[in-house]
Amino acid sequence: MMKSKRHAIYRHLLLIGVLFSIICTARAQWNPPNPVTSFKQITEGLEVHQAAGVLRIQVTASGILHVTYGSESPLPEHTSDGVLAKRDWPPAQFTVESNDKAITLTTAQLSAVIDRSTGALNYRDSSHKPLTTDSYRQLISGEVNGEKTSHAEVFFAIYGSKEGLYGLGQHQAGVWNYRGESVDISQENTNIAIPLLISSNGYGIFWNNPSRSRVNNRFVHMLYLTAEVADKIDYYFLAGPEPDQIIAHYRELTGDAPMFGRWAYGFWQCKNKYESQAELEAVATKYRALHIPVDNIVQDWFWWVTMGEMKWNPNYPDPQKLIDDLHDKHFHLMVSIWPYFRPGSKEYETADKNGWFIAKTQVGGFHPLGQALYDPTNPAARKYYWDNANTALFQKGVDAWWLDTDEPETEGRDENILIDHQIALGSGVRYANVFPNFHTAGVADGQRSASDKKRVFILSRSAYAGSQRNGVTAWSGDVLSDFVTFQRQISAGLNYAISGMPYWTTDIGGFISGGDLNDPKFRELFVRWFQFGTFSPIFRVHGTRNPSENELWSYGPGAQKILVNYDTLRYRLMPYIYSQAWRVTNDHYTLMRPLVMDWRTDVKAQNTGDEFMFGPSILVNPVYQQGAATRSVYLPKATWYDFWTGEKLPGEQTIQAAAPLDKLPLYVRAGSILPLGPTMEWTTEKPEDPIELRIYPGADGDFTLYEDENDNYNYEKGAHATISFHWDDASHMLTIGAREGSFPGMLEKRTFRVVIVGRNHGTGIAPSSTPEKSVTYSGQKLSVTP
Repeated sequence: MMKSKRHAIYRHLLLIGVLFSIICTARAQWNPPNPVTSFKQITEGLEVHQAAGVLRIQVTASGILHVTYGSESPLPEHTSDGVLAKRDWPPAQFTVESNDKAITLTTAQLSAVIDRSTGALNYRDSSHKPLTTDSYRQLISGEVNGEKTSHAEVFFAIYGSKEGLYGLGQHQAGVWNYRGESVDISQENTNIAIPLLISSNGYGIFWNNPSRSRVNNRFVHMLYLTAEVADKIDYYFLAGPEPDQIIAHYRELTGDAPMFGRWAYGFWQCKNKYESQAELEAVATKYRALHIPVDNIVQDWFWWVTMGEMKWNPNYPDPQKLIDDLHDKHFHLMVSIWPYFRPGSKEYETADKNGWFIAKTQVGGFHPLGQALYDPTNPAARKYYWDNANTALFQKGVDAWWLDTDEPETEGRDENILIDHQIALGSGVRYANVFPNFHTAGVADGQRSASDKKRVFILSRSAYAGSQRNGVTAWSGDVLSDFVTFQRQISAGLNYAISGMPYWTTDIGGFISGGDLNDPKFRELFVRWFQFGTFSPIFRVHGTRNPSENELWSYGPGAQKILVNYDTLRYRLMPYIYSQAWRVTNDHYTLMRPLVMDWRTDVKAQNTGDEFMFGPSILVNPVYQQGAATRSVYLPKATWYDFWTGEKLPGEQTIQAAAPLDKLPLYVRAGSILPLGPTMEWTTEKPEDPIELRIYPGADGDFTLYEDENDNYNYEKGAHATISFHWDDASHMLTIGAREGSFPGMLEKRTFRVVIVGRNHGTGIAPSSTPEKSVTYSGQKLSVTP
């Protein structure tokens, strides 16, 4: 019996070997070898001459290799596309070795081994573990939009069955792990192109090509990266192994994400659309009368007379009074502006006369008079656009920018309008994905030059690699109002986050097809979506409703109570959220964290795309099934506490969590130090004191509390303070470190209420009435044994 089994296993392995040999032979025929003919070490890396081109590997940093492939003569960098923020790097150490089979370039974190006979480029980590293989690369001559150019293609070999692939921006197919999938890297309403691919095998690939591209892994052992237009193959290979390290490399290349004002992390009230000054003022007044926490209110489209003119229509008779009144009520105002101009204004005539339009057609598909799209890649046009916004809005006190339709708008067309037009940079098809970068940069740079007193906040319907440096939050676009669409937003947001883009939100409740406020099923959808939004990086409602109300009191007393509770929880968590925002800026951190970011080698975590960590401590499990009263939850390896009950649970298991309508399943990791502030109606209503420190025992833990002036750029000059906390689980001791740094208006003395979480103690939204210790802190180090 045993002998028969051994023979069966042997036959099975032999068959696998034969099949593998067939595949390799076939692959060699599909992709003929491109052998090395010579090589030389250059100052920044290695230049390898092959039979059909030249491969260059530049050591940008020990964990970043810049790989290009093309003609004999090095082609100049395309600095004009505005993607890379950093081009001057200090020299990195590397070595080059060779033998008759291979040439090897080695840094402290990576090695790249070029097979002499085939030209294949094998990547390995510092322990020589194989990562992936750039097996073949080629440029195929062609013509695009009347330009003679090339298409680019790189084939990577992937053999590990447990390797997951993530990132690539935001897409709406409801897919989390892109292993076995094909994804277009192309801008559309609801789809955002970010060409960063992250593998659970411990590496990332940043595809440095702004034309329309594709990642194709439909045959799961072959990964193709292709670009529509290319003069050369161009990508960056990024070392991990952890996604946080890969994202840090990406942001080093494309730019850091600045901090928003504290107000931006609060609640945003919005709908399609407020029709008048009186309506905006009435909504703000009612929020304050009901004491519902909110910081921001939003004016959507058609507040203008003519698009592009930025002139308030007669329904807003005194815009300055409107803005002043909102500020007096401690609201910040965001206003929607579009990149389109319509005939009938001097702004249109000026832009037209100067040749600042990409196209003067009925673009957008829904304006009978037609409209023209301006060209933000033209510096003069970009400045003109900002000057108009500055005069009409920013100088009057508008706080934030809603840059809508900046893919740019594709409705009414099968393809992005840039594809068949020229822009200032050149052929639009060559730079098809970069429009949102230039558009948001014009506003961000303009505001920074106008004032350093108010931090830039931009809500953008699209983004590209580097948009994060412009103070951009993307949202998931004009999505439907149903549970299927809601579910898809979770994986869309998580892939956007792991693409290196830290700030994202959705239209809570959906946008298109509205939703009937009197329908209990829609009210349930809105509550569930709102619970998810509470733990999104930016927390904002929006949508087209029937009737038109979309405020928290619009959904009936039962729903209102639940919504206000989660809104209150968001504000209690503000010390935690604002401290993580500092980590985003200072440490390249990611706030909305798919499980693979913290449990990369856990196959179950790799394939879980419907739950996530919010910061280091809170496991969030959105409920997206109509009528659900329970929710299947995977608890990764750790010890966990139910946020609502304090029940302690082991990890590495799947549980059925209770999920009545008023309860979003939330779990906190043991070792967490979770700071909760006092209840607030807006984020700066009063000093953030006392702070309740909820400690979840069972592991050692650390937390750093960050504070600054809340809204200006002095933090970039060092005007901020941090307080470190360490929990030693064995000795049951909390150490509060000495305060580091200072800033004007800093609270010199504060109170920490220490709560050791257990069953029915230190749970839920309300402050604990029986803390273990109440500690007065004046900035000096102290130890507490609760």
